[in-house]
Amino acid sequence: MPLRSGGSIPAQTPGPGGPVPGPARSIGLLDGLGALARRAVRETLLVLPSAPVEPRLRARLELLGAELVDRGVRVRAVGPENLDDPACGGSADRMAALGVELLAVNQPPLWMAVADRDAAIVPTDPLAEQSGWVFLRGVAPVAACRLLFEQLWEQGRELKPSDGSGDDSGPDRREREVLRLLAEGLTDEAIAARTGLSVRTNRRTIADLMARLGARSRFQAGAEAARRTWV
Repeated sequence: MPLRSGGSIPAQTPGPGGPVPGPARSIGLLDGLGALARRAVRETLLVLPSAPVEPRLRARLELLGAELVDRGVRVRAVGPENLDDPACGGSADRMAALGVELLAVNQPPLWMAVADRDAAIVPTDPLAEQSGWVFLRGVAPVAACRLLFEQLWEQGRELKPSDGSGDDSGPDRREREVLRLLAEGLTDEAIAARTGLSVRTNRRTIADLMARLGARSRFQAGAEAARRTWV
C-alpha cells in the first residue's frame, strides 16, 4: 500500500507547478530514504539509478550506507556498469570502502530501495526518465521488489577497482567468500544462505573456480586456492 510520494531522482524533473528549485529537488526523497533506513534491521537492498544524480543525493546515499553498515545492517546494492564514470563521482569505490556489497549490471531497469521485508521506495513510473517516488509497505509489493533485486543480483558482476589494480587472474570478492566458505566445509545450501545468492548461482561460481584452478574435486580446488593464496 503506498503511503507517501514525493520528489524525484533526475535533477531536471518538473514539479506540479513547474521546475523544482535546485535546493528542493531531492529533499523529499532524502527524507524518504532516511525513513526507510531507520526501519532496516537486517538488510537493505539498493538498485542505483543509471543516470547521474545530484551530488547531494549521491552523498546522502553513501552516508546512509555507512550508517547502516555501522549498525550491523547488511547493505547490498546493484548499480550500472558506468558507476565509476566521472559523472558518477567514483561512488563505487567509496561505497565498497564503506562496506556496501556492490555488483554491476548492464542497465538497471529502475532505481529502488528496500528495507528488510517491511518497506520499499520505488519510482511512480519506472518507464519514465523523470519520475517521482512512492513509499510502499505490505507483504506483496515489498516481496515483488525483493524478487526483482535478487534477479538483478544473480546477474551482477563485481566492479573492478577504478585504478585498474584488480588482478583479473584471481578471484573477486564474491568468489573469495565462496572459496572461504567452501574451505570451511559448508554445503551448497549453507553457502547460499551466507552469501545471499541462490544455490544454482553458487554452484556455477564453484564450477568456474574449479575450472580456473584446474581442479577435479572441491578438495583439490581448496588446496590449489590455498597454494595461490586465494583464501
